[in-house]
Amino acid sequence: MLRGGVPFRPHRRSIDAGGIRLAAYEVNAGGREAPAVLLLHGLGHWSEGAWGRLVPRLDPALRYVALDLPGFGASDKPAGRYDRRFFAAALDAAVEALGLDAFSLVGHSLGGFLAADLAARTPRRVRRLALIAPGGFARSARFAAFGLAARLAPRTFGRRPSRRLVERVLARSVVDPRSLDAGDVERAVAQTADPAMRRAFGAVYAAGLPAFVAGRGLRAELARYDGPVLCAWGARDRFIPARGLRAVAATYPHARTLMLARSAHLPMIEQPDELAAALRPFLAV
Repeated sequence: MLRGGVPFRPHRRSIDAGGIRLAAYEVNAGGREAPAVLLLHGLGHWSEGAWGRLVPRLDPALRYVALDLPGFGASDKPAGRYDRRFFAAALDAAVEALGLDAFSLVGHSLGGFLAADLAARTPRRVRRLALIAPGGFARSARFAAFGLAARLAPRTFGRRPSRRLVERVLARSVVDPRSLDAGDVERAVAQTADPAMRRAFGAVYAAGLPAFVAGRGLRAELARYDGPVLCAWGARDRFIPARGLRAVAATYPHARTLMLARSAHLPMIEQPDELAAALRPFLAV
């Protein structure tokens, strides 16, 4: 049984984000005037799989809107460069389409980097910024290798992976594979059949290399946001090393940090109670 909050039975709709149709999932027990929280998932994920355990544990008085990022989930998957500028334009248009004048942000992995970037570009609109194992803060040899592979051999990188490989990657994203929902595993396997999703997946890695090289310069840009920040990380993250928490703290010296000892890359799935316990008071207005 889920503890507290409201069930994750979101209202799904489609919004026009600068010519790209994005799937938006809203849980709005607090009413249209309730303070808004925008949630952005990670690379290869989708809103329901990312937030289905966490949102029901959060404060039901708030309005939660989760987006399937372009290229993933039920959103459009256009061909092109999935770089910082592309995502920024789509998210800026999505915020306008949703009518969000002021809001809080929660982002995981790729979505964490995009949330930090959005906050840096519109610091007066973002009330609070919560990052969960965000990309872009710590350099990773794995990310660089994948980025080079995506650039040098995009066709090879874009081939459909085997079911065994998908299951192995998912198992490495958590400490205990039994924490994964069987339906989400099946959906992850099924979506790899879509060449447009695979193309987007590879394009994110290829376009991310400049951010990898930028390092401190990029973090200086992200530091333009000086509002409240909370960053949580799984101590056993194999994909984005938990040492990235130090880079986040250097970028936002005022940030609150949380290390989750029994989580890998998906703490919102492995330790949703502990993560929600930190997020509830943080997101309170």
